[in-house]
Amino acid sequence: MLPKIKDFVLNNKKLVFIGVAILLAFILFIVLYKSLFYSSSEKANYGVRLRDLKDNEFTKAEKLEVIDKSSKEDKVEKVEINVKGRLIKVFVTFEDNATNDEIKASFNKTLEYVSDTVKGYYDISFYSTVKREEKEVHPVLGYKHKLKDTISFDEI
Repeated sequence: MLPKIKDFVLNNKKLVFIGVAILLAFILFIVLYKSLFYSSSEKANYGVRLRDLKDNEFTKAEKLEVIDKSSKEDKVEKVEINVKGRLIKVFVTFEDNATNDEIKASFNKTLEYVSDTVKGYYDISFYSTVKREEKEVHPVLGYKHKLKDTISFDEI
């Protein structure tokens, strides 16, 4: 079998060279296509968008301070804060008799506890949870864009 392949390669050098060149070009094309259009698990989710995160970091101490102050608000039972990338998610559980206006006021008060540097760098989402009629409902959602000063509310 090997002598037949050797004879074919020797008799058809140009054809073999063109075939190998096409194969290498195809492999190169596949590698470039994959690296350009498919994300790899080794790459960061946010690319270079977080390069100045350390200058505007929402520290654990600040997070705990906001949780502590917000938890003392009227009709607030529990506060949790999650930070991922440039998004801060604030989850607040309210007492059963909390009205939507009281929830909005509490969200605005919580926003006051966050530093101006953090407010100008992060987007902040607010999620309310109230137990009504033995079911957990989420009557008010809030969102504050980093370039805005106020929270946009959505009542459900």
